[in-house]
Parts: sequence; structure tokens; C-alpha cells
Amino acid sequence: MNGFGSLGLPAALRRDITGALASRFPQTVLFIGPDARTRPLAHTVAAALLCGEGGPCGSCISCRKVESGVHPDLIGIDEEGEIKIETARRVRSEALVLPNDGARKVFLIAHAERMNVPAQNALLKVLEEPPKYCFFLLCAEQPDRILETILSRCTRYQLPPDEEAPDESLLPLLVPYLRALAEGSELGLMRAAVGLEKLPRPQQRAWLSLLQTALRDAIFVADGLGAPLLPAVAGETRALAARLASRRLFALYELCGTLSARLELNAGAAALTCALTADAFGA
Repeated sequence: MNGFGSLGLPAALRRDITGALASRFPQTVLFIGPDARTRPLAHTVAAALLCGEGGPCGSCISCRKVESGVHPDLIGIDEEGEIKIETARRVRSEALVLPNDGARKVFLIAHAERMNVPAQNALLKVLEEPPKYCFFLLCAEQPDRILETILSRCTRYQLPPDEEAPDESLLPLLVPYLRALAEGSELGLMRAAVGLEKLPRPQQRAWLSLLQTALRDAIFVADGLGAPLLPAVAGETRALAARLASRRLFALYELCGTLSARLELNAGAAALTCALTADAFGA
């Protein structure tokens, strides 16, 4: 079993997680980011929580069972499509059963944002007062689809986006928007966003991806992590990092993911402009 060193985590994030594991790890955690990154991280955390050597060591009986997918105290929820109330009720019932092999039981819920509202409300009942031996590891790409009542009970770990080469052909449309964000100008945001209405849908998605990359750079600048993926707008991302709180940068980053999903569902250009103005200004 590979440990945290193989996951390519930012140093600060890795320190936060391993430090929490070494002291008192929170019972409910939300890992935010692409599934291809959050799930391996959650799996490694689960192995560490269940490891008999304070690892994951990769060699104890518990680690070997986790690696083989047969550990009775690691319950994975990974369903196609919507996660319904029956699944949440099953989790709640299983949480009341004592661990089989050790002192802990871990629930790993992939695509947690796919839980419908009844399922989230059912899960909330066990998250409010979890048994001392239970840990809940939730993974989500779109945390804005999770109820605030659940989010408020989660310790959140945000993973950086996959570092793909950005399409820089739309930078002339991006720069005015970034500057308006940094200046806190709602009128500037509207003027910059209106230009997107004339673009074909694929280019609108590409622009959102570019904006998300710029916000990633601003987050990394604020936290002193890594080199920018968009050096052409380094001045604008530095201004964002200096003037916007990290919490708001994360909210804007998540908004980009939400808007991309709406475009996939054929949201209109006017709705996109409105969201990039009003929602972004209020994020």
C-alpha cells in the first residue's frame, strides 16, 4: 500500500492531514476535488485510521485487508447515479454495529453530492452524534450540492485541481473579469461576463476552465504553494490573493464547477452571465 507520499498532495495539506491523524482526527471529513484525487486520499486516510501500527504501514493485517478490499470495518458507498435514502439508512444502521476487527469503523462515501435531500437528512442524524468509533469520509466534486447542515459538521480538505494545460486563447476575455473580481466591481463583472454570451458553448466551458485555473493559482499564491499554471495573468491572480479571503477564493472555484455542470445541462447564456455577476459578487 502506498502512503501519503504517493498522492502528490501540497505540502501544507499533507501536514494538516497527517498531523490530525497523529492527534485527534475529526469524525466527519469532506474531501473536495476531482474524484480521481479525493478517493485515493480518502482510502489512504481510512487505512491510516484502521492501521494497527499508526500508519498506514502497508504491512499489518489491517492494511493488507484494506488493500485487498476485504476489511469488515471499511464500508464503501459508491453508487451509480443518485444516492437515495435507503442507502443513508443502511449507513446509519451499520454505524450502530460495533467494529469487527479493531476499535474503529470507517465509512467512505464517494460522490457525496449525489445524495438526494432525503438521503442527506437521514445521514445527518448519525453525523450529529456519531458513535465514538465511527469516522465518515465524504468525497465530492461539487460541495455546493450538499446541505449546509452536513457541511457544517465536516472538516473540509480542498484538493487542487488536476494540472492540465489551460487554453489561453480566451485570456483577453478573462483578464477584465479577474480585475473586476479583485476590485469588487459588480458592474465590471457584468461587463466582462456579457462578452461570453456570444461564444459557442464549448468556448464558454473553456473560459470557465480558464477562470477556475486562475482561481487555483490565486489559492496557491495565498497559501504559498507551487508555481502558477497561468503565468500570463500572474499579476491578476496575485491581486486576487491579496484582496480576497481564501474562503471566498474557494467558493468562487467551486462556483466554476457548478456553472460548468449547468452548461452540460444546456443552461442558457443569460443565466451564465447572471451567475458570473450576481453569484460571483456574493460568493
